[in-house]
Amino acid sequence: MVALRTVHEARQGGITVSIDPTEEGRQRLAQLKSQLTKFTSETAAAFEKAMGPQQIKITGVPETTRFARMLFCSDYHMKRIAMNLDPSPVKGLPGYVDMLKQGRSTPANIMPRWWLACNYEPLAKSPDGLAWEIRGPGVKVMTEDELIGEDGSVKGTGKANPTAQKWADLMTAKYDELSVKQPVFGELRNLMDLCVVAALIAKEDMLAKAKLEIPAIASKSSKMEPSYWHAPKTVPTQVSATRGGGGVIITASGGVDISSWQVADKSVENATVGEVRAKSAKTGSLWWN
Repeated sequence: MVALRTVHEARQGGITVSIDPTEEGRQRLAQLKSQLTKFTSETAAAFEKAMGPQQIKITGVPETTRFARMLFCSDYHMKRIAMNLDPSPVKGLPGYVDMLKQGRSTPANIMPRWWLACNYEPLAKSPDGLAWEIRGPGVKVMTEDELIGEDGSVKGTGKANPTAQKWADLMTAKYDELSVKQPVFGELRNLMDLCVVAALIAKEDMLAKAKLEIPAIASKSSKMEPSYWHAPKTVPTQVSATRGGGGVIITASGGVDISSWQVADKSVENATVGEVRAKSAKTGSLWWN
């Protein structure tokens, strides 16, 4: 219901969630780091206090829906695994902080940002365009280094340090296992699938082709409303810090980006997909694989 009702918002700007420190918090952190003379067990707590609450920003879907809550939760749990705040639930995926300790030094003024994004192959469609197949893993982890200025300002570098990229690639490869151990990641993939389906229905004008009207589900003016969920605006900063060759390294940013219309725009013809529809037409049944 939420995916169908927000399909046009998804086309205009995508569906996203981000959890980020405030500019003021980054400035306080930069000042604290400039005064740091000794790395102790209390350093991380001092960084958390300086940075303060992080802001939760959701676009494309109502923030009080369970849909939005699952976007936030998947991002939040990804960050906690990366920062060693939670143990990794699958073998072969250590925390990013553990990988830093084993690798080379990283500049102190650079922090990696990770986000979860769509990861689909071109959709397969029957020659008549009446049957479609979603293909590909669905989700991948992206990363980019953020450069932190002395005043706390942030800008993306367009590059990723090798350790952060390796961690992103590992989580992408382990995503199926993670979805079993922590179902929120499987729910995120389901949400991405639903958004792709909604975009495809709108793009191909499928409701008109099927002579189908579903205002109770798809219309924003419908009396049927999604369940209401409390929508927090902030989340406390939790820092995992380690001393690298260039100084103290902190990881703190993340997000989710569902670009469903970009996925729906790419397709290839596949006769096998049409055969599935032909088989279902003989039985008069609705098929969903």
